[in-house]
Amino acid sequence: MKSIRNLLPALGLVFGATLAMAMNFADPAVGKYHPTGQPDEWYDLTNVTPGPSTYQCNSSSEVCTFTEPDDQSASASMGIFQKNGSLPIL
Repeated sequence: MKSIRNLLPALGLVFGATLAMAMNFADPAVGKYHPTGQPDEWYDLTNVTPGPSTYQCNSSSEVCTFTEPDDQSASASMGIFQKNGSLPIL
């Protein structure tokens, strides 16, 4: 009985670690889009890494990128959009 009681903290740790790993779901890929300024044209930023040679979202409470090519869709990131290079158009 004492050996089982001594193992309880270790078993609790293993159980907790197992639950933590099981609950660590990968985020589904979220699209990122920004209007080009032309009617019905959007930059497809889904696979573009933000940086000094692509685009940046500077700190602001504005929506920088959208989850869909639609102004009414949810925000993917916040900030002021700054285009720094050529970007793929949807």
